[in-house]
Amino acid sequence: MSSAELTAKIESLSSEDFNMVVTLVNRLSDKPSNILKTARNKYVRNNPMTMEEIDTEIQQYRRETLL
Repeated sequence: MSSAELTAKIESLSSEDFNMVVTLVNRLSDKPSNILKTARNKYVRNNPMTMEEIDTEIQQYRRETLL
């Protein structure tokens, strides 16, 4: 699903459903999954990467898994 398709679907939701989606997105973005926590910890131990670089990689991973 493309971003445009997703945007169109989100915009067509009722106010209540839209708020539910926003809440879910906020929850998911605030609490990384165990896989992402493990990856973050691995990078912190094994790579001289900054937290910003790690967060960028995690965001890229999330985008790839949504496609």
